[in-house]
Amino acid sequence: MNKQSSPLMRRIALCGVAVVGLSVASIGSARDRDDLITTASTAGTTAYIVGKNIDDDFTQAQDFADTQSVALRREAAMGDGENLDALAALLHEDDPDAFGRWMQDNYAQLYGPQAAQQSNVVDRIVAMR
Repeated sequence: MNKQSSPLMRRIALCGVAVVGLSVASIGSARDRDDLITTASTAGTTAYIVGKNIDDDFTQAQDFADTQSVALRREAAMGDGENLDALAALLHEDDPDAFGRWMQDNYAQLYGPQAAQQSNVVDRIVAMR
């Protein structure tokens, strides 16, 4: 898939990769199983997001950030991942790759000790962007 592929096609491809990953992995460590479960959950959530016309994407983004907080934090540190792509879609970000790089560049402000622990990361993203 080239860089000019639509975001929808990219998300559909990510869902396909997750399904293939589920069928290939049969035995692994507990952490591998947890990551596999997270990937399957993310693929399902992404497919739901892409296939639905959601009226309140901001609320959906907050809910998604709450349920996928551990994975989002990990992927934000790396600057890439399925959860970041799904969050970018909910926030109507045109370029999920640029959004991932931005999350990585601003990781300390988004997740550091000075970040308000009671606020949702989506609130902090919106405030900073």
